[in-house]
Amino acid sequence: MSSNIEPLAREMAMRICRQSDMAEADIPRWVDLHWPCAAAMLESGVMNEAGEWVEDKDVRLGIEAYRERLFGNK
Repeated sequence: MSSNIEPLAREMAMRICRQSDMAEADIPRWVDLHWPCAAAMLESGVMNEAGEWVEDKDVRLGIEAYRERLFGNK
C-alpha cells in the first residue's frame, strides 16, 4: 500500500519515536509497522503533522480510518 500521504506519515512516526527517546536502531522497523496508523490519524484529522493529538477531535474517527485502511470499506 502506498499513497501520497506515506512520506508525511513516515516522517510523523519517526518524529514520535525520537520524541519518545526510542533507540535509533529500532526506529526504522517501528516506522514500517506504524506509518499506516499515522496516515489514518492524519487523514481523519485527529492528529497533526507533528504527531500531536488535535484537541476536541474524537480519536474513534482515527481508529475507524485505520481499520478502513487495513481492511477496506465493508
